Amino acid sequence: MLILVGCKSPKKDYDFTFFKRNIHEAYYLKFNSSDTLYCVDASRIKLETSFAILNKEQKERIQNVLDTITFPKNDTFEDIVFNDGETNAFVLKNGKESKKLKIYGISGPKQFWHFGETLDRIKLNLQFFKINKKINLREINKMVISEVKFVPRRKDSLK
Repeated sequence: MLILVGCKSPKKDYDFTFFKRNIHEAYYLKFNSSDTLYCVDASRIKLETSFAILNKEQKERIQNVLDTITFPKNDTFEDIVFNDGETNAFVLKNGKESKKLKIYGISGPKQFWHFGETLDRIKLNLQFFKINKKINLREINKMVISEVKFVPRRKDSLK
């Protein structure tokens, strides 16, 4: 009986990346189940990386959401009408399993919009320190950076 009471299920180690872009800002947050939160400012030409230390409550808030949030089968929700809305993207890796979601405008599951707001509030309440570290954003960038394709002009249209 004593053994069962003293046992806790082990915490999952996550590799989580969040991206937010709107007319005012663009940034990535990287969380890997430690007390460090990395922020990559993407609003400038050159990406700037900084870090902050999460307090116990902030870390547990993020960890608890990651433990309970359910990713939908569809990994992209976008408004049909193009507007200057907000884009949030989430990539969660747990071991070899990877889950993704991109939401834009007012589309997508409300729980993810709320989670994005929570992450934004946590970010605003932290003091970040710049560091010279590259964060791997390859997987989330596949979702949020559109590839620009140029269509060659037809020769007969140049006349």
